Amino acid sequence: MIRKEIKMYLKDIVAKYSPNIKVKNNFFTIGITGNIASGKSTFAQRLKNELKLIFPDEKIEVISTDDFLFNNQYLIKKKLFNEKGWLSSYDQEKIITFFNDLEISHQASIKGCYSQVTGDIEDECYFIDFPTILIIEGTMTLTELFSSYIDYSIYLEVDLTTNYRWFEKRSLENLKTKKEYTHLTKNRAKPLIKTIWEITNLKTFETYILPHKSCANLCVNLDSNHQINYVI
Repeated sequence: MIRKEIKMYLKDIVAKYSPNIKVKNNFFTIGITGNIASGKSTFAQRLKNELKLIFPDEKIEVISTDDFLFNNQYLIKKKLFNEKGWLSSYDQEKIITFFNDLEISHQASIKGCYSQVTGDIEDECYFIDFPTILIIEGTMTLTELFSSYIDYSIYLEVDLTTNYRWFEKRSLENLKTKKEYTHLTKNRAKPLIKTIWEITNLKTFETYILPHKSCANLCVNLDSNHQINYVI
């Protein structure tokens, strides 16, 4: 029932800002944020699918703030790898260029996209052409890097114990492909994963994510099965 209500609420929000009535750009932008491994990309895809059913004629695109990270080689060279995911690890020029291109020509490309499998920016290009709804998901969505481009924002809230289980599960699945884990067995990787969570991820959460919760238009609480408990 709650999921149906949130779908209808988002329908009303998007209907209010139809393609002919734009707030900040020539497209309606929905930002989704939350902690690392809190289900942002899954929720963004669900949202896209639901909106597509309601508005089949709209062109809906989903991008991740991770696509605007510097690659690992650059971060290591600049001694920023331990700050990966913090403001300093993002290519602000790439962000500005992308949104300027979309606003001016309605077309833009992201050259180099982030892979959760390898944990790095891969050599692939994602092209966006005349979107009417743009969904942006990522930890930095409501920070100064992206907030000026967002028309409506959603904060995903997950119990931190559950959240850590999701992070550990994802990390173990990518054990053979992520640079920081490739030399480790599963048992040896678990302590490192926990250390990364406690030293880097929780600091990211407390510094860049949680403080922006109050700025979101809608807060969605998720249970351990990625289902919606309630909305605020």
